[in-house]
Amino acid sequence: MKSLSLLLFPFVFLTFSLQSKSRLGEYYFGFGLSSAGGGVGAELEGDMLNLSVNSPASDDADFSLSYSYGKLESNSIQNTLWSIDLDYLVHFENLIESKGIFLPYIGGGIGYFNDDDGLRLSEDGTNWNLIAGTEILFTDSLSVGVGAKLFGLWSDFSENDMSLDLSVTWWINHIHGVALEYDYTLDREVDYLRLQYLYSWR
Repeated sequence: MKSLSLLLFPFVFLTFSLQSKSRLGEYYFGFGLSSAGGGVGAELEGDMLNLSVNSPASDDADFSLSYSYGKLESNSIQNTLWSIDLDYLVHFENLIESKGIFLPYIGGGIGYFNDDDGLRLSEDGTNWNLIAGTEILFTDSLSVGVGAKLFGLWSDFSENDMSLDLSVTWWINHIHGVALEYDYTLDREVDYLRLQYLYSWR
C-alpha cells in the first residue's frame, strides 16, 4: 500500500500542472487496479481489479455500472471479495449559470457483494447505495471529485458503512483519460487507492 502511494504521488502533482471534461454526462469505460490497507482489529492488505461503465440516461442523469474483484489478506488469511453495483446519478450543472466549476450530483443504486469473511460488511448479500458529491472542473481536461457514499444491506438496514471519496481525473484527449482515486470507509477504517484508465467512446 505504501509503495503504491509513493509511486502515484508524482501523478497527482503532474496532473495539476496539465490542462476538464467532466466524468458526468459522458460515455466511458474504466479499467483500474486498487490497493487496500488498514482495517479495524486486524491489518488488511490486498489488491483489486476494478471495471466500470458510465452511460448518460438523459441530459441530467447517468447510469453507472461497476464491478470489483480481488484478494484481501487479514490475519494471514487470504479472502476473496467481489461486488457489482448499478447506480443512478443526477447532476445539476444548470444550477450554476454559465456552467461554473462545480458540478454537484446525488444518486442511489443497488448491488450485490460476495464477502464471506465480512471485510466490507458483517455478511454478504444485496446492498443499497446513497451517493452525493461534486465534481470540480479546473481546466478543459482536469477535474477533482469529492463525494460520500452510504451503503448497507437490504436484509438489515442497521448494517451499513460510509465511504469518503476523492479523485483526480485528467483527460489526455477526448477519448483517453486517467484517474487517481482514494476511498476511506469510516466504520471499517479501510483505505482504497486506485489508478484507473478511462476510455470515452462518444
